[in-house]
Amino acid sequence: MHILVTGGTGLIGSAACAALTAASHELTVWTRRARKPSGNVVFVTSLTQCRGDIDAVINLAGAGLADRRWSAAYKREIVASRVGLTHQLVNWMASLPRPPKTLISASAIGFYGAADEQVFSERDAGGSGFSADLCAQWEQAASAAASLGVAVTILRLGVVFARKDGALEKMTQASRFGVESWLGSGQQWLSWVHLDDVVRIIEHVLTGAGSAPVYNAVSPGTVRHRELAHEVGRLRRSWIRLGVPERMVSLLAGEMAEELLTSGQRVLPDQLIAEGFEFRYPRLSEALADLL
Repeated sequence: MHILVTGGTGLIGSAACAALTAASHELTVWTRRARKPSGNVVFVTSLTQCRGDIDAVINLAGAGLADRRWSAAYKREIVASRVGLTHQLVNWMASLPRPPKTLISASAIGFYGAADEQVFSERDAGGSGFSADLCAQWEQAASAAASLGVAVTILRLGVVFARKDGALEKMTQASRFGVESWLGSGQQWLSWVHLDDVVRIIEHVLTGAGSAPVYNAVSPGTVRHRELAHEVGRLRRSWIRLGVPERMVSLLAGEMAEELLTSGQRVLPDQLIAEGFEFRYPRLSEALADLL
């Protein structure tokens, strides 16, 4: 297929592009910085530069939610990079004589809002808060492509664990110094997923093996933050256990900390399991053994 990818130079996008080119697909990557073509990959800085019919679009672009404190300006940047870009993408698709058949668009489990003990599946409604409202708008922007006859699939991504440049590296920095650490109470739920499984979920949808409108792209092995800290400490032989008080985290990171760091939600991949998708890393211990 000829596939257009947004966010193709990011953590998930880079891994997805590598897998898709290995499967002999032709890729066009929409990016902000001009780059030379590489193998089956062409980089464009404007959608008007796309050449030939596009069979599928994979929309992964967006400024990092946890990259910095949520100032009013950064919130606007986050919304523009997700909702605004997706509107632009769908409007471009509407201008084509032959729109793509498929749109796979990222969202996040922040859609459900924070909860102490509730278990969320794809059937549950959205929650409240900035990240929940953001995801709802983001998904609505992508779903508008359905009116063009495009099959739209939303991937609600959990915290993606990768070998480097991802959340896991930031969350386990203290363990390199022998400290088993967590934020707040450590009892908040962490719905995570290995990067390899994210790529395989994208391929699952792209190949037609999955046809649901929404998937929770998370591992079935959700854990609490203290469980993550303990497992990392076991692997790296930490000798001090130290939690960072919630008040200190909130002081440093503000609203972002309250929604993403000291709270969480337990989200399960019910739709993927119902379709027989087999996770390569269903349990945290297996994922950490591969990544650390």
